[in-house]
Amino acid sequence: MTDEIIFRRDMEIGNLSAEADQDFLDNCFIETAEYNEIKNYENRKMIILGRTGAGKTALLNKAKEEADVVVDIKPNVFVLQYIDNVPFIRQLKEEKINLEVFYKFLWLHEILSSIVKNYFKYYNKNYLMELCKFGSDSERIKQLKNYVKQYDDVFFAEGTKEKITDQLESKLEAEMGFKNFAKIASTLSESQKKEIQSKTSQYVSKTQINQLKNLISILKDYFENNKQKKILVTIDNLDENWTDEESKYKLINSLLDTIRFFIGIPSLKILIAMRNDLLSKTVEVSNRQNEKDESYTIKLNWSPTTLTNLIDKRLQYMFEFKYKKNSKISFKHIFDCFISETEGYNYILERTMMRPRDVISFVNQCIKQADGRTSITPLDIINAEKLYCDERLTALKHEWHTLYPNVECYIKAIRSLGNRFNYFNIKDNYQTVLDSLLNSAIENQDDPIVVSFLECNIDNDNCVNVNIKTLVNTLFTIGVVGIEFPDGTTLYSNADKPKLSQLDFDDDIYFVIHPLFAKRKRSIAI
Repeated sequence: MTDEIIFRRDMEIGNLSAEADQDFLDNCFIETAEYNEIKNYENRKMIILGRTGAGKTALLNKAKEEADVVVDIKPNVFVLQYIDNVPFIRQLKEEKINLEVFYKFLWLHEILSSIVKNYFKYYNKNYLMELCKFGSDSERIKQLKNYVKQYDDVFFAEGTKEKITDQLESKLEAEMGFKNFAKIASTLSESQKKEIQSKTSQYVSKTQINQLKNLISILKDYFENNKQKKILVTIDNLDENWTDEESKYKLINSLLDTIRFFIGIPSLKILIAMRNDLLSKTVEVSNRQNEKDESYTIKLNWSPTTLTNLIDKRLQYMFEFKYKKNSKISFKHIFDCFISETEGYNYILERTMMRPRDVISFVNQCIKQADGRTSITPLDIINAEKLYCDERLTALKHEWHTLYPNVECYIKAIRSLGNRFNYFNIKDNYQTVLDSLLNSAIENQDDPIVVSFLECNIDNDNCVNVNIKTLVNTLFTIGVVGIEFPDGTTLYSNADKPKLSQLDFDDDIYFVIHPLFAKRKRSIAI
């Protein structure tokens, strides 16, 4: 099947970055059930949830191609405009004033102004004139005009942030009797801080948010009469370092509350790409009810079948269009060999976390190993595996560094028990796990799990139990261990089951280390 091709080191079936992978994305896109939900503008799903490498950005990019007007809201620009560069807001943050209501208003303002500005600019129409045509009552139109007038016609332009924050600052100074908030901010009493909190929330909620809700209702009427044009708002890169960690989770929490205001506007779709861990941390920090978001969430889960179809498409595109080879190349045919009694392509899939990025990376490494030859051998796969595993471990540490700085140490600690274990195996060998964990993490003992193990009295049974369950749950969450079922199948963390429950620690439940991280013992067969 492959005797007419020669593998070269520079051959690749794609780039690990969605931004650099556009050629393959354009020609090898797989229309999954999740994508069908995304492109349906009557569908209320707005949150694309998945791990790093699951294809969130790729889905956003594809969705943009289907839209008439695309609005990209970048969180780093948003923060720089409204928060980090505004002294008044920085002062409120420093005084620990809860700004989540204000953040909600800012998100509302940013999303609305971006929609209106981009849509009417694209179609060369005067937004105020157009919107006034579709206001169902004169009072709403009057409110719209008054709101725009407040900002001296810069509502949809640069300079708005100064107007917004100056108004809030002036309002607080007037109601609190301050002549200059900046000068007295550091001397505020606790009762004054509570009063500022209350007055800020009241003013923002009753005045500013209500005014924007009025604009939303007018937009809804307008787009009811202009349904033929699709408007897509995308928000990505929320996992990056666009602000400090504490503010990030509060801002994301406010964003998730804000997008609900836009439900029901015809021809408008808002899509937010988020990592599983980011949403989990936001829920934890903000005491958010996770179930609130379930009905608005698209969970990305890939199966062996869909991943195989993806690799088939990419292999065929690479050979047929890039290298002018017309043979029908497939994943299964390229890896037609056995390793430890497992078919080559299945061997590769088993060592991925069922994400496109993983399998693309592994196949690329295999191709490099076969440089100058017409086939990929089992030895090529084994040699590629080491490089691939190192690459994925680095990526895993980067992905979870904020929450768990010592991921690699957790893996070393649990591997001291072998590749398969249950709760009691860990408990019986607790000292071994403890020693391995602490020896590995000696230079980074601010890690929450390491700290917990350090502070735990080994004779305190309850403390030991908590530590064991926390460690295993963490390893499950990040994808290092899975639950083994009696039929031999294994369940790893996914969007539907991101964490373990208490029932998963029953006597007869065993855990296994993911083949990607397990101790290796390989045999090959031709």
